Amino acid sequence: MSFLAGQYTATLGGSTLGQINGGQTIEHTVFKRIITGDNHAKAAQDAVYQGEDVFIQYLLMEYNATSARAAFWPYGSTYLTGGIRGRLDSAIYASLVLTALAGTPAAAAPATITCAKTILAEGFPVGILFAPDLREVPVRQRIYSNDSYVYGTLT
Repeated sequence: MSFLAGQYTATLGGSTLGQINGGQTIEHTVFKRIITGDNHAKAAQDAVYQGEDVFIQYLLMEYNATSARAAFWPYGSTYLTGGIRGRLDSAIYASLVLTALAGTPAAAAPATITCAKTILAEGFPVGILFAPDLREVPVRQRIYSNDSYVYGTLT
């Protein structure tokens, strides 16, 4: 059997994101131009691959962790104060590193996942509860690729 489990810790820009509820999920969506024609009507005959988008999603449990604010409010230094309009993501994205907890089965499969260019995803509603309960913060980040279309490295 090839079952695998194990916790990963996370840092953003070199600082801890604190505890994360339920782990991290890396998602990708592939884009293709579907080719159709008269001989197959609307059924696909082939497709032209046109890239992909990659995201990571997690639930922060430590609202005040060192990098938490940078994960859910990257455009301004103070929560609810907007940043510089027109600024490119490439000016402020940060490296996200997931490191497997030593001694777990995940420690070598992979031991680390490094995504050098991550930032809060566009259109993602970050909901923060201000109440007498744990202040968890949902985060979804876009992972940009480098010029060689590498989104992250596994070691």
